[in-house]
Amino acid sequence: MSSILKKFLQADEFKQPHVCEIVNYESGDCIMMEGEESLDVYYIEQGHVRINKRVVLHDGRQIQSGFCDLGPGDTFGELNLFDGSPRSASVIACDDVEVTRINRKILLDYMDKHPEEAYLLFKHWLQRLASNIRQSNDRSSHLFAWGLNQYGIDEEL
Repeated sequence: MSSILKKFLQADEFKQPHVCEIVNYESGDCIMMEGEESLDVYYIEQGHVRINKRVVLHDGRQIQSGFCDLGPGDTFGELNLFDGSPRSASVIACDDVEVTRINRKILLDYMDKHPEEAYLLFKHWLQRLASNIRQSNDRSSHLFAWGLNQYGIDEEL
């Protein structure tokens, strides 16, 4: 993955001011907040991050469910490229992290101009997304089965 996006970032379009910016975070810092309206894509240069999703319990309490950890060469925030919606999860630095923050519009423009290169990047992202959806489906099924059992509903089926 890192070689595909790294190649993109070498192009002149990404060397303009405010297009790509190296940003450093300390362990525990919130890099991206679920629900926020931001449009950048992030590439992890160094360190590790945890993707968290807010879960509201039946009594109203909220917890953060860690979906996965990402490290050098990984990206996050790319769902935004497809629909521009608010962030679907939070991203927290697990240790000291250095990321390249990439302007969404410039990245999309570049991909439009270089469809063969863009295909490789989208293919990678779609493969990762498919894997994440499969994992999410498995977790949902297990939680659903646990809930049915917990409330004795499974006995009536």
